[in-house]
Amino acid sequence: MTWYTFFKSVHVFAAAVWFGGAFMIQAFAFRITRTGDARREAEFAKDSEVVGMRVFIPATWLLVLAGIGMMVNLHLSWGQNWIVLGLIAWAVSFVVGAGFLGPEGGRIAAVIERDGPDSDEARRRIRRILLISRCELVVLLVVIVNMVVKPVGNAGWFWGLIAAMAVGLAAVVAVYSSSSIKSAPPATRSPSAT
Repeated sequence: MTWYTFFKSVHVFAAAVWFGGAFMIQAFAFRITRTGDARREAEFAKDSEVVGMRVFIPATWLLVLAGIGMMVNLHLSWGQNWIVLGLIAWAVSFVVGAGFLGPEGGRIAAVIERDGPDSDEARRRIRRILLISRCELVVLLVVIVNMVVKPVGNAGWFWGLIAAMAVGLAAVVAVYSSSSIKSAPPATRSPSAT
């Protein structure tokens, strides 16, 4: 085993943990949100926060450090589009995770404690955090394909991946918007309207 293959093994392992874990969380979320059980959704949100803090954040750091180890070991150019995309996606994901998903998990817990798991605010926040997580999953999938394909000197692949990511994100948001409209309570007429 060379240092490069060691770093690559660690990098792939961390990516598998990150993406696989995020995918499984979304699979469970899909199942749990379909039950309509607010208490179960609330417990799931709390568990997901713990997994995010104790599994995903260490995995993301392991991933980026192993990636840097590969780059330094092979003296690769940092300006290649596939590497730049990977670093940007990692930075955005880390900022979203540490700046929104983690703190939002704490805010959800506070709302649940204050208003209960059945409150509209708790359920709205849980659905929003799942939307952001699904968007992040789309980005991670594109980055995985990007890292496998490594579109060096092939701008068509690179921009095709960017376009696929934009379409994937739009689809996630469209499905979320559609389900939000379906699950919204019916509008009531005000007494003054009669």
